[in-house]
Amino acid sequence: MKRLALLIAPFALISLLVLAGCGKGSTSTPQTSTPANTIGMDTNNFTSHAITVPANQPVTLDNTVDGGALHILCVGTGNGGSNTCDTTDKVGGAPKEFIGQGMQVQAGSKDTVTFTKAGTYHVICTLHGGMFIDVTVQ
Repeated sequence: MKRLALLIAPFALISLLVLAGCGKGSTSTPQTSTPANTIGMDTNNFTSHAITVPANQPVTLDNTVDGGALHILCVGTGNGGSNTCDTTDKVGGAPKEFIGQGMQVQAGSKDTVTFTKAGTYHVICTLHGGMFIDVTVQ
């Protein structure tokens, strides 16, 4: 009988500890999310490679993540890192700042642009390879 009690005691103790931990609230820090209609940028990339925004609503370019960096953004082709900006607005609703040479976005800044027509716009940074985002406008 004593042997049975010695075998069961550790399992009972573990079960008690597991049950005691159940139901306690999380003490972890809540994750912050990017506000709607915001395109986040860090030192060499967008914080996401796709976003959906409504037409004719301001979109914030948040270049404050990790301090940001200088970026030149345009609607173009490729995955960034070269000057492959569109010289004309093929869809007809891209921000005018994103056509041609592109828009300089300074480190630590928050700027706004507006997409006026539904469609998908491939936005790249001409300075950083791999820095692109597809903006779907509805």
